[in-house]
Amino acid sequence: MRKFWASAAMLTATVLWGVAFSAQSSGMKFVEPMLFTALRSAVGVISLLAVIALFDLCGEKRLTFWGKAHRREERCELLLGGLWCGVVISAASVCQQYGLKYTSAGKTGFLTALYIVIVPLLGIFFKRKTSPLLWFAVLLALLGSYLLCGGIGNIGKGEWFVIACAVLYSGHIMVIDRYAAKCDCVRLSCIQFAVATLLTLTASRLSGDPWELEKITASLPFWVFCGVGSSAIAFTLQMAAQKYLHPVTATLLMSLESVFAVLGGWIFLKERLSPLELSGCAVIFAAVILSQLPPGLFRKRAEQNQPQ
Repeated sequence: MRKFWASAAMLTATVLWGVAFSAQSSGMKFVEPMLFTALRSAVGVISLLAVIALFDLCGEKRLTFWGKAHRREERCELLLGGLWCGVVISAASVCQQYGLKYTSAGKTGFLTALYIVIVPLLGIFFKRKTSPLLWFAVLLALLGSYLLCGGIGNIGKGEWFVIACAVLYSGHIMVIDRYAAKCDCVRLSCIQFAVATLLTLTASRLSGDPWELEKITASLPFWVFCGVGSSAIAFTLQMAAQKYLHPVTATLLMSLESVFAVLGGWIFLKERLSPLELSGCAVIFAAVILSQLPPGLFRKRAEQNQPQ
C-alpha cells in the first residue's frame, strides 16, 4: 500500500513538473535563467516554511525548525543533505532554464527524461540492484529520446544544456536516495531551496543579469507557479515517495513529466511535435508502464502455464 501511495505522490509531482515547463518557457521572455531560478527557489522556501509551521501547529506540540532531529548528528545529516541537494538542484535548474531559451518546452521535457538512463548506471557504483526488466525499460526510454531528437546530429545548444540538466538531475536523485530516509522530507526540501536561492541569486548578480522590477513583476505568475507547484510541492513529494520506491522505478515514473510537458506546451504555448517526435514520446511512455510491472511477473506466468 505504501508503494501505491508513493507512486501516486510521484505521479502528482510529474504533472506539476510537466506543466511547469510551459511556465518556465514563458518566464524566459522577461528575466534571465539565473534570476528566474533564484526567484522560484525563494518562493519554494517561503511555501515550505509555511507548510512546516502548519504541520507543527497541527501537531501535539510546536516543534523547532529541526523537528525531530534532536541530536547533533541528526541535525548535521539534515544540513548536509540539504546542502548537497541544493547545490545539485541549482546547477540542474539553471541548465534547464538555459535549455528552454533555445528549444521547445515539450522537447526539453523529454530530453530531461534522459536521467532515466543515467540513474541505473550510477546505481551500479552504489551497489543498487536493477532487474533485467527495468534495464529493458531504460533501453526503450533511450530509444524514445533518440527518436525525439531525430538523431544525434540534430542536437543543438539548447539540447546540450538539457542533457547536462539530465545528468545533474540523476545526481540529485541519488543524493535524495542517500538522505531522504534519514531526514524530515519537508525540512530537507526547504534547506535545499534555501541553498539554491542563495547560490543562484549570487551567481545572477555576479554575472550581471539585469534586475528590472517591471520585468520581474511581469514574470511573477510564472516563477510563483514554479516556486509553489514545481519546487515546493513536487520536490517534497519526490523526496517522500523515494523512501518507498526503488531509485530506477522512481526515475522511470518521473519521466512521465515529459508527456505532461508536451501536453502543456501544446495547450498553453501552441507547440507541435512531428510524427517522429511523437513516436519517441510513445516509446518513452511504454518504458514507464513497463517499469511498473513486478520483476517476476512474466516468469511466474510462464511457470503457471507449464503443463503439470
